Amino acid sequence: MSNKTILALGADMKNRILLAKEGAFTFGKDLGDLSKAKNFELFKQEVSKIAEGQKLDIIACDLHPGYFSTRFAREYCAQLKECQLKQVQHHHAHIASVMQEHHLEMPLIGVAFDGTGHGLDGNCWGGEFLFINKSEVKRVGHFKYVMMPGADKVVTEPWRMVTSILGKKASRFLPAVAKTDQELVLSMMSKNINSPKTSSVGRLFDAAAALLGICVYASVEAEGPTKLEALCDPGVKERYRFSAVEESGCCVIDMDNVFEDMFRDLQQGKDQRPIATKFHNTIIAIVVDMAKRFNKAFGVRDVALSGGVFQNIFLRTRAVKQLADAGLNVWRNVNMPASDLNIALGQYHVSCSTGEG
Repeated sequence: MSNKTILALGADMKNRILLAKEGAFTFGKDLGDLSKAKNFELFKQEVSKIAEGQKLDIIACDLHPGYFSTRFAREYCAQLKECQLKQVQHHHAHIASVMQEHHLEMPLIGVAFDGTGHGLDGNCWGGEFLFINKSEVKRVGHFKYVMMPGADKVVTEPWRMVTSILGKKASRFLPAVAKTDQELVLSMMSKNINSPKTSSVGRLFDAAAALLGICVYASVEAEGPTKLEALCDPGVKERYRFSAVEESGCCVIDMDNVFEDMFRDLQQGKDQRPIATKFHNTIIAIVVDMAKRFNKAFGVRDVALSGGVFQNIFLRTRAVKQLADAGLNVWRNVNMPASDLNIALGQYHVSCSTGEG
């Protein structure tokens, strides 16, 4: 527990702020996307209401320079005397929220899977394995970067992600997408135009759902992953093959073979249900294999899971069981959501140390 008064501003997509003072937490309302003017106004009202009359020692926010909450934090902090600004990397905050919930102080491996988060290298993260030891955090593994042609457009047009991974041949299973749109995306990628890189597992779920034809265009958040999970058959135990290689001291997981094999299964007319299930089983196997690898490398038996992807019940329950069966201690969000609504709590936890910021 910190004796400092800390205002944590959370994330931008699912915002919830937190004021921590003398061990007592006051949370703001659950807000939506702060890029919407109405929500940002509500956000500012929440800050005014919660922080009124408080002498703030620390204002914690996300690392993303473009976040509305980050910009607000900088301006707000500059107006206050003796107030420190603390910026916390998004996925570190996810794992730190689990640590705060369970009062964990031991070194652990954090597995943070979600749709997006600003990474330390400027790329879009979302498939991360972190070694955390008190104030030290090190990225020890991640999924291979793939392009997001059209940047944020991939969220509502997940067909772009499967095209990014499989290229032109993905067209065979995208009859609902205009050929001119597909050609434009392929051209964008070849010229590296508006195609930022991502390691996001959420985007891989989008790609898988688009390949199966169950969500080529998304009208609501996480539509593709939700439909993909609904296809899962607990009786299917098989998975696809994946590879992992060491690059500059970091383990990089390559999913290209997974999508090639899924494509082949579809070509052979196989049913969607085993394909969707095998995809889930592959992600679970990656979590377990990486955790065992890092257990051996660092002597760490504790694993924390967080991020929106772990709202997937099929994925989460099987990952937890298999990690426990491997002799590892598994921790996850229980009283807090696994989504970005836990980010403020994680920002608070990190701000109590002197490590990041």
